Amino acid sequence: MNKIIPFNKEIKFDDAIGEITSIALDDNLKFIDSYTISGELTVKGSRKLGDIEEDFSYPLPTTITVDNKYDTSKASISVDDFYYEIINDDILKVKIDLILDNLFFKEEKIKPIVENVKVDERENIEKEEVVDLFNEIPEEKEYSIYRVYIVCEGDTLSKILEKYNITSEELSHYNDISDIKPGIKLIIPSTDE
Repeated sequence: MNKIIPFNKEIKFDDAIGEITSIALDDNLKFIDSYTISGELTVKGSRKLGDIEEDFSYPLPTTITVDNKYDTSKASISVDDFYYEIINDDILKVKIDLILDNLFFKEEKIKPIVENVKVDERENIEKEEVVDLFNEIPEEKEYSIYRVYIVCEGDTLSKILEKYNITSEELSHYNDISDIKPGIKLIIPSTDE
């Protein structure tokens, strides 16, 4: 498998950049151990400012850590893509895509679970030590039923309370009953099955 590693950096020049006449990227990245890549990316080139043309070189120290879930024994790293843009007169933004090739997930060996209980040890377990998993479950569960009522034209709070045989306290526990008007939905608690 391959992994793309994006690398973005803004390079600030001491004065105006002017016109970039050539640009290149050198890299000396390498694995220093199984999970660490280290080295430098060097952006270099030429620029022209007025009649003056000069070379520039900016080293970018780089360290990349690879997740230990990967086998990196055959992996290699290289530059996949490089592009740049001038942000201000004095800032050059470089975007570098590094590619990590030949990366594999590590194979994990699953150890079987083995119980080392001898038959005669099982016989010595007393019956009081065995727990019935169903002792704590109640025989009957209590539950509530709720209805949703849409208030109609001509409904009043007292009519709704009388219709569903509930108190205003029970209704206000689930609803704001300060402004009952047509079209609003009310949650009506019920003990009916």
